Amino acid sequence: MKSEEIARLAGVSRSTVSRVLNNYSNVPEKTREKVMKVISEYDFEPNISARVLAGKGTDTIGLFLFSVYGKRNPLRVYGNSYFGPFVEAVVDTGNYKGYYVLIHTIYDPHDCRRIQQTFLQKRIDAGIIIGTERNEEIRSIISKINNPLVIVDYDPDEIKQIMAPDGKITVINPDDRKGIDECVDELVSSGHKEIGLIEGRDTTYSGFVRKDEFRKRMEFHGIPIKKEYCVKGDFVKSKTENAITKMIKIGKLPTALIACNDEMALAAVEVFKRHGIKVPEDISVIGYDDSPIASVVDPKLTTVKIPFYRIAQKAVVAVSDMVKDATTRLTEYMMDVELIRRESCAEPFTRRRQV
Repeated sequence: MKSEEIARLAGVSRSTVSRVLNNYSNVPEKTREKVMKVISEYDFEPNISARVLAGKGTDTIGLFLFSVYGKRNPLRVYGNSYFGPFVEAVVDTGNYKGYYVLIHTIYDPHDCRRIQQTFLQKRIDAGIIIGTERNEEIRSIISKINNPLVIVDYDPDEIKQIMAPDGKITVINPDDRKGIDECVDELVSSGHKEIGLIEGRDTTYSGFVRKDEFRKRMEFHGIPIKKEYCVKGDFVKSKTENAITKMIKIGKLPTALIACNDEMALAAVEVFKRHGIKVPEDISVIGYDDSPIASVVDPKLTTVKIPFYRIAQKAVVAVSDMVKDATTRLTEYMMDVELIRRESCAEPFTRRRQV
């Protein structure tokens, strides 16, 4: 059905139908009701291409997920303790606010160009980027885009240096320094002095900040960091399993480990179990994210809760505000985190078992 037919059936002009569809305020309520009744009865859907040509928006947000580490595997994203809850929350919040959400996964740095292409093709009004790896491709894209953009997990100081002069960007990060501080403080207060770290990737902002803050907080407590207690897991289960297995074979373990995400923490617990090492009796483990599985595994995982849903809500609200406001700006938000105490941590035993 075309707008001319709606106008004829409603007994109004075509321009009136256009004003109703675009929610203009200068339409009498009775006239609006007549037009909307016809639209409802005939299941009319406005032509998106026509809206774009007329300078109207698409009511669509592009959600770009970076998973450039590892193989092309959809479960790496949608089954991931970090991406999964965020995708669900963005779609839920976006739909509630009247937005469609177009989801695209970036598996290769060269695919970053698709972000700009999607804007140039006018398929989306704004974008949300999460899981960004620091590389020249994404830096180049950020420097060129002047459409509303929300970036989760990125250094805001770097954004200031590279964003387009007419860009509109909101950066949202969890307060990872507070989160790591609480992890270290919890273990130290329980008597631990031999504390290790399962590191994420330094190419991500969260990976860098969590590792950097671990070093600073250990120094604050006057506890030296032993190199053999810190291993690279890169936020990935398989690499963590290999690293923890190697640590066990060397024969020297810390009394506690902090993992920079839950996936690595749970991978470590599994390896310890296979080698007869009990958590938390022999070694305490803390995760990061508070993924859904953290509260149902055995032992239940002590972890830092990232408020994924609130971050997603903030991202969608920020997108909506930037679409409506033509002001060029960079906005930053830091979201609070919380240590969730469960069963995977305990005081160190005076007579620890030998590996």
